[in-house]
Amino acid sequence: MVSVTVVDASGQTLAVLRDHRAGVHTVRASYKKAYTANSQKRETAVIAKGIKDGTIPEDLRYLDENILILDGGVPIYIDGIVVGGIGVGGAHGSEDVHIAKAGLKALEQQ
Repeated sequence: MVSVTVVDASGQTLAVLRDHRAGVHTVRASYKKAYTANSQKRETAVIAKGIKDGTIPEDLRYLDENILILDGGVPIYIDGIVVGGIGVGGAHGSEDVHIAKAGLKALEQQ
């Protein structure tokens, strides 16, 4: 059971979908993942891996109260420019990523 949040380029919430059985924490987590992917212009899974292997500074997590370094945030690109982000919370990390990318694919087809 997951929550999904879409933010625009300024980090403002455009849409939120939440399964009625999703944990209360998943709404905020999905927002923070979308915000982080948008802000950092890369997937939160890539950021988490970079912090783990030392190629991205660990202090990134303190940059802003809305930064969340967990898998499940994906930036939204249009013509090579980040215009927002999608975040999924409530499944396991790789599942969150899969769901976010499926949502992105659905947006691209419209």
